[in-house]
Amino acid sequence: MLPVLLALALQAGPALPGEGAPSPPPASEGPVVLFLVDNSASLPPLDPNEDRVKALEKMIGFVEGGTRRLILFGGSREVSVDDVRGYSSDGQWTDFYHAFLRAQGLVLSYPPGTEIRLVLLTDAIVDPDPADWPDAPSGADLASHTIRRTVELLREMGLPLYVILVGDPTNQDAGDREQSPGFVLEMVRAANGVSAAPLAQTLASFLGDDGLLLRKFIYRVRPDEGLEVLEPTVRRIASAPSPGVEARIFGYFVLPLLLILLGLVGLFVHSFPGPGDLEVVELGFEQPVHVAADRLHRTREGSLVAQGLSLVSDAREASATFTLRRPEIDLAGTGLDTSGLDANDAALLPLDLEGLRQTIETATDSGTREEKIRALNLDYMAKSMSAADAERILTRPTAERAHLPAIDFVRAKTHLALSDTLQERLLAPRLHLATYGRDGARRELKPGETVRIGRYGFAVQDLTLEGRKDARLALRYDRVPSLLGLKTILPGYFQRALRFRRSRQRAVS
Repeated sequence: MLPVLLALALQAGPALPGEGAPSPPPASEGPVVLFLVDNSASLPPLDPNEDRVKALEKMIGFVEGGTRRLILFGGSREVSVDDVRGYSSDGQWTDFYHAFLRAQGLVLSYPPGTEIRLVLLTDAIVDPDPADWPDAPSGADLASHTIRRTVELLREMGLPLYVILVGDPTNQDAGDREQSPGFVLEMVRAANGVSAAPLAQTLASFLGDDGLLLRKFIYRVRPDEGLEVLEPTVRRIASAPSPGVEARIFGYFVLPLLLILLGLVGLFVHSFPGPGDLEVVELGFEQPVHVAADRLHRTREGSLVAQGLSLVSDAREASATFTLRRPEIDLAGTGLDTSGLDANDAALLPLDLEGLRQTIETATDSGTREEKIRALNLDYMAKSMSAADAERILTRPTAERAHLPAIDFVRAKTHLALSDTLQERLLAPRLHLATYGRDGARRELKPGETVRIGRYGFAVQDLTLEGRKDARLALRYDRVPSLLGLKTILPGYFQRALRFRRSRQRAVS
């Protein structure tokens, strides 16, 4: 009964050009599995306890679903299609090229896009008939020549090829043992591309699975193993690939390595600071603030850290000192000769800038006619003065003001009261920096400038008159040395995640 059922499944395929044969039946669900079975006398039985034909029938029957086709081959005149009764292992030759050439003819008879898998059972001993190769180069090794032609044909076909090596390689002669592994690997690499690379084959074999990208293409079955090993092998080849092997590789190798790498990277970048982080220094006027770099200290959050800036009480322990100073400009007119100054103008000298501006605005809006004229005249004369002249007059030392016309000082002061730009330049707090060590220096520090403190580079982001004291200084980390430059390479959001911090800002404490 089994031969009859198999004969129905294995209908004759199309012939090579010039031969007549019926077209193959439409493929059922699943792939077309085309078995190419070495029918030469050197191939051992598929199973030591079964008749050859029955063993072949059972092996092909392991394929569930899809379409099963069979090519028995020896030499070019020893090729038959879908005839299990011809399996007698009495072929005189072993010519892989003509077997795959016949398979190509079968493949071309199926509609484009049909999933086809080639399964080769052989002992991998190449023994071509010289009569089949009249065009072979004179003096060339015929076996090597047919191997090259076979590899070219497989590369042209581009179909998945699985090879089942039947036999014990230790029983082959020295020449066959050297030839078989290299030839088989060369065939599967030509047919399957990079997925048949040696490393991919090793991983697939080690994990015992066929994946989407990593597949096992070469199997070996000893003569004493027979159908017991052939059955799972054939079922595995015919089954649909799954991502199991890739999942195992990811779970066994990639994921642990990623976790280890992530842990090592996190160890090197977890600590504050990183590029772009901010250190905020609270400053009071005329109160020097001493800071040190990389000294163990406790943050306001209560944790102990040893990186970045911290406050110290003595300049001898400091890497740098910040001092916030008020501008040294006398706006009360000290040193002026006011004897010839109008009393109304003289009354403006003791006023602060806000009081001076309000006095002029009140006189302009609701003052008497004389007060309006005087205020408008002063406003006009003050705005007519250039900012450079106003700055030169107001910043003249007290001892040199005796010969300065007092009315010019009043007009310059009025210009200053009405100009926010000049006020920012003359009256903004002055930040002075002193650094210590071999490259120590003293200088005034302005927003946008850079400074080096210890091993860190900073850019002055801003100085604002707010905070717990008189002003708040924000220093942005511009240069942060770290192992392998990880602090510079890794994105800031990644570093913050490893530090479990949402903010890039820390108050120096």
